[in-house]
Amino acid sequence: MYKFITLLAVTVSAPVAAQESDIVPPVRMLPIEPAEKAQPTENPANWVTTADYPNWAERTGSQGRVVTELVIEKSGRVSACRVTVSSDIPDLDRIACAKLMQRGRFKPARDEKGIPIASRYEQAVRFVLPGAKSLPSERHFVLEYLVDRDGSVKECRVEGLPDDAEKNPCDVAPTFEPPRSEDGTLEQRRYRLTHIVERLPLSDED
Repeated sequence: MYKFITLLAVTVSAPVAAQESDIVPPVRMLPIEPAEKAQPTENPANWVTTADYPNWAERTGSQGRVVTELVIEKSGRVSACRVTVSSDIPDLDRIACAKLMQRGRFKPARDEKGIPIASRYEQAVRFVLPGAKSLPSERHFVLEYLVDRDGSVKECRVEGLPDDAEKNPCDVAPTFEPPRSEDGTLEQRRYRLTHIVERLPLSDED
């Protein structure tokens, strides 16, 4: 039976206010947001794999999402990890931090002079058993495209992107059919897409 683990990542510029964990040494205070943020040197999905999912979790049906804050040294090594959002399952929290520290590899952040510096990085790990789908979370985000005359996306802006988004839509913007006016002249067009997921109250008929 296969077990699926999904990783999400986003850089942060300030400490995340959430519960602390003593799994590994606490994250130290670091300077303000760097000029160039730290970036993974490989796919973060390789850092916590299906083989790391504990066997007992399959038997008990345990699942959860762990959000961690990592300290990335100027060498690119992960030197510390703390859980900022717990899965409420201590073993999953511990596995997430241990494997991220062991396998995480980064291109370090840099200051205004281009010198490597230590920084923070937020990394989430979702432990999901086969066949189980997470309930959709409420969200409301807006995506705005400026489509150029050749159909390429010239500008892209997203507002309200949720923290658990696997990708930024602007990073995977498609190429469209070249837009034309009614007389067939190539033109630019701007589009806005609104994505809303709401949890609705139950009605008397439900």
